[in-house]
Amino acid sequence: MVIGTATKKMSVLILTDSFLIRGFITVPTSMRFSDTLNKFLKEQQFLAITDAEIAFVVGEKKTEKKEFILINKDKIVGITPNE
Repeated sequence: MVIGTATKKMSVLILTDSFLIRGFITVPTSMRFSDTLNKFLKEQQFLAITDAEIAFVVGEKKTEKKEFILINKDKIVGITPNE
C-alpha cells in the first residue's frame, strides 16, 4: 500500500476449494473493487483479511473466527464484495 493513500475497510466474501470466508480487506477509497484486486493488490501474493469468519465448504458446519488471516491469492476461487 502506498503511504498517504486514503483507505476504507470493505466487507468481502471469499471462496476457496475448502473454505467460505467472510471478512474485511483494506482498499483505497478512490478505487473500485475490481481495480483494487487487479491493480493495487496485483503485486501482493497474499490477501490480508481482518475479522474473518471461516467455514468449511463441505462437511463440518463449525465456523471459526480470527482477527487476522492471510490468504494466498492462488487459492481463491471467487471473491465478491459483501455489502
